[in-house]
Amino acid sequence: MIRAGSWNVGTLTGKCYELVETLRKRKVDILCVKETRWKGRGAVKIKDYKLWFSGSRVARNGVGLDAAEKRHFWESLDEVVRMCPLDHRLLIGGYLNGHIGTNVEGYPSAHGGFGYGVRNEEGPSILDFAVAHDLVVANSFFKKTNAQLATFHSGGNSTQIDYLLLRKGDLRTCRDRKALTDLTCSSQHRLLVMDLVLKRRVTKSVRPVQPKILWKKLNGEKAETFKTLVVERVKADVEMISHDDVEKMWTFLASTIREAAKEALGVAEGTLAGRTRVEERYKEAKREAKKAVFRAKDKAYEDLYRKLDSKEGANDIYRIAKARERRRKDLDSTKFIKNEASQTLVKEDEIRKR
Repeated sequence: MIRAGSWNVGTLTGKCYELVETLRKRKVDILCVKETRWKGRGAVKIKDYKLWFSGSRVARNGVGLDAAEKRHFWESLDEVVRMCPLDHRLLIGGYLNGHIGTNVEGYPSAHGGFGYGVRNEEGPSILDFAVAHDLVVANSFFKKTNAQLATFHSGGNSTQIDYLLLRKGDLRTCRDRKALTDLTCSSQHRLLVMDLVLKRRVTKSVRPVQPKILWKKLNGEKAETFKTLVVERVKADVEMISHDDVEKMWTFLASTIREAAKEALGVAEGTLAGRTRVEERYKEAKREAKKAVFRAKDKAYEDLYRKLDSKEGANDIYRIAKARERRRKDLDSTKFIKNEASQTLVKEDEIRKR
């Protein structure tokens, strides 16, 4: 079993040995560390762990990013994931600063239904990215207490902003996922861990597919052509027929007949190898379509938020709020109804009771 995790430590300066000791006690094998506040990039060995880090040239505080920086982040992550072969294990751990909430609507393949809180405007970006690459948000597939779901606590408020994503097909390898509540390396952020039971994947050997000869055409003119080709080739190498080695003679005759049949009768198209290539092209096209949808939705959300921030967007916000309020009601379009005495009821509570 492998235990992977994700943790925002606030800063790694002066905390390296404390962090390593925590990972050792909690038996964490792989950890995605955020906000190290280290400059540049490199790798250092700390006791039994090796840390690869990549930071900006200038240390920065906070996670406030403008729209352009967010777009650049998702595009860069998209490029990295695309470079990862599909037969490789993929794990993304990150402080993605978005809330996917408990609502699965629109994302049943990526969201397991056990989120935390309410989805905010950054939540769809996380879920759209997961859908585009056939990933799942592992946090949402395990029923836990609120304390084990929330990964950030401050001033009496709790949110879920750290996530672990992996390929949909690898979800079955997950045995548990939770936020640990009793660690002190980061006062506000909690260590998010996930237990995986991984087995070595067996690579299936691909057997070469021989072209299928169209023996059903062995009649009429084609049968005569086939017969002529076999006779001519046997006469050309007649010494092989009288050879003392039976195995060589049989191999020669079988090869002569097979090659003559291919030439006279032809071979079937659309072999297994051909179908495999078509399936691969279909899967690749499907992935590209999902990614295109992800990018289009991301831009649409960006345009919508920009519009809602404007003065003209006030009316749109009002209409959206009214529409959502109507959807929450048991009665939507019913304005009146008659009672048993054929009297018209117009009050909502009376209509509902009727």
